[in-house]
Amino acid sequence: MLSNERYKFIIDRAIGMALDAVWLYLEDDSTSYEDRKQKFLWILARMATDGLVLFAKNGVIFEPRKVAEEFKVSFPKNDEDLNNGVWFFTEPCPAGIGWVMPDGSIDWV
Repeated sequence: MLSNERYKFIIDRAIGMALDAVWLYLEDDSTSYEDRKQKFLWILARMATDGLVLFAKNGVIFEPRKVAEEFKVSFPKNDEDLNNGVWFFTEPCPAGIGWVMPDGSIDWV
């Protein structure tokens, strides 16, 4: 999906930011909305598996292996419905992101 270098570049710049920042960083790496969506799902799963982030909604933390699937079934069908990233802050978005800090604390955004 993405090279390790590109993955690390995005993580280094998006750390502590909301999901829309991750989405925005993928714009230059994608040829279409569907391509960008697939890369976004991949990067969410990798961040969770790598232990960099947690995903939760209404106090329930998702298992890392289920994150991409939760987003896949909920993700808007087109860029217009994503509304320039506003969707990530609305009820239909399946989870928010919490960045695991070096001291083990979680920075929920």
